[in-house]
Amino acid sequence: MEDFTIISYPGTRNDLLLSLTESRSRYMLPFGGRFRVVDFTLRNSFTSRARTTIIYNNRDDDLEQYVDRYGPFGDMKFPPIKVITREYSDIKVCYNLILESNTAYYLIYNGDNPSIIDFPAIIKKYKSRKAGAVLFRLNIDGKPSMAHTLLVSDQKTLLNVVRSAIREKRQAPNLFEMIINIMINAGIARSSFDAYYWPVKNVPEYYDLNREIIWNPEIFGMLYREEIIKSQIAAGGMARVGRHGKVIRSFVSDFCTINGTVENSIIYPGVEIGDHAVVRDSILLPFNRVGHGARIVRSIIDERTDLAPESTYLNIGNGCRIGSGDEFIKNTDFPQSLFSSITLIGKDCRIADNARIGGGCYVQSGLGGEFQGVKKFLYDGTSLVRMVPETT
Repeated sequence: MEDFTIISYPGTRNDLLLSLTESRSRYMLPFGGRFRVVDFTLRNSFTSRARTTIIYNNRDDDLEQYVDRYGPFGDMKFPPIKVITREYSDIKVCYNLILESNTAYYLIYNGDNPSIIDFPAIIKKYKSRKAGAVLFRLNIDGKPSMAHTLLVSDQKTLLNVVRSAIREKRQAPNLFEMIINIMINAGIARSSFDAYYWPVKNVPEYYDLNREIIWNPEIFGMLYREEIIKSQIAAGGMARVGRHGKVIRSFVSDFCTINGTVENSIIYPGVEIGDHAVVRDSILLPFNRVGHGARIVRSIIDERTDLAPESTYLNIGNGCRIGSGDEFIKNTDFPQSLFSSITLIGKDCRIADNARIGGGCYVQSGLGGEFQGVKKFLYDGTSLVRMVPETT
């Protein structure tokens, strides 16, 4: 183990990803065909051989339990990992964690975006600068970005900044961005570094980045053929393509059953697609069950979490039509979140048989029963969301 601690902190919370982060942190967001974002965070930690990893989370979800299920990689022991949620904004907790980990160096970055980063090379470059702390701008598309940075500091420098912030009773929505800004204002040394880093800001960007991960041969090979990253989404089970099933230019993960046609799409673990169903240019997140004759085009179907043995219902009903082949439909309710004709069906929705949902539509998590009426139609660019009662 190397004598440094990795601290991964989350970005500022917002609603631009709609259902994708409505009830889960960005760490738990499925990404890259069979992973979650935190799998990338842990991959970076494991390959760096960091002594300790601290993951800060700003949502109370299943992240800690998910991380706890990680185990040894072959004969190599997985480094200690601590997940911090409820004390996220408490700077005194941060100070104590630094003292407890007690390593020579600390590497701090926004780790709830998927990334592949060579931390040992960054530490080596940091040491060559002979400075207490260095701020590395990550090169994205060949250009250094001040919006996406990575801080490396020795323990003394970091503790001095945190002590000063405690003394001055400083507060901020994002504790670690505050620490970085204090160092920037004090004239911290700067450098840059090449990395794979995929900031996800809205739903079409999530759609495009998932596809980039799968269809970029270099990245795909790194993740899948070298098996440097694990996933806890599904345990075992091969993908099965039925007698009349067809897969064309698509990625189908393990633990799936395909009895229809999948074209130019990404299918996550545990998905079942019925006879004569067609899934085209779409992303189906884990454990969805698509009925006979359904048609899904240019859509994201969010995760299904009701996995009890008796839960055999279809969450995308028989004969459904979801999405549009058009390219420029924008959602009228959430224009900054949902455009380019992408339709998003939220987590744990149940869409009735023969329902029609257009392009650029949004169905909020847990809804869909409202389609049980006679109409069963959601026009292009419209949404099905819970009504917020007016306050008097």
